Amino acid sequence: MREAAEMLQQHNDSMEHIKSDIAGKDQKQSAALIEQETRHTRVIDEILNTTKSLNADLDQYKTDQWRLSASVSSLELFRNNQTNAKCDQNQELAFTASVTSVSSLWNSGTLIFDVVITNTGNGYNPSTGVFSSAISGTYVFYVSAVELDSKHLAIDIVLNSVSKVQAFCDNSASYLTGTNMVVLELLKGDSVWVRYAGGKCYYSYSVPITTFSGYLIS
Repeated sequence: MREAAEMLQQHNDSMEHIKSDIAGKDQKQSAALIEQETRHTRVIDEILNTTKSLNADLDQYKTDQWRLSASVSSLELFRNNQTNAKCDQNQELAFTASVTSVSSLWNSGTLIFDVVITNTGNGYNPSTGVFSSAISGTYVFYVSAVELDSKHLAIDIVLNSVSKVQAFCDNSASYLTGTNMVVLELLKGDSVWVRYAGGKCYYSYSVPITTFSGYLIS
């Protein structure tokens, strides 16, 4: 009986030792797992923070790139505008032309001012009576016409076939003068000329009195 009791005691002591050993190992393993989990959490937090920082840097880079691109575009536009402005300033366009003969039968079409007094820039064509704009801008045009033998006369300044203003001479007396002026915004290639609107005559003199003029102001 004593031996059996001792063996039982030894068995119980061994079981307690095993349990204690297992509990100790469990505690160590749990502590190790907790530490590992803490490390993993810390690493994940660092990765997330690094990712946020990289995304912020990327967004800032994109913003800086956009601003730089916008600045370059603005500078390029400014440079082109300055270049065009210099070209426009150097481009002078002005003309005055007159008729050399008297007509008592003219009653249609373009009034051709065939004698050129001034034609800076060669925008006016004395063969056709048409001015063509070499550049876009603001132009002034002026026409002066004298009627013949108390016959009324009406002529229009036209832009691309559209009448803009009219000069009119009454028939209450001979050699009455009609004048008009117009400021027009022209695009490159637009055409301006003087066209018949009424009557059937015009008068000229050795010093021009029936004239057509135009010039670029800006």
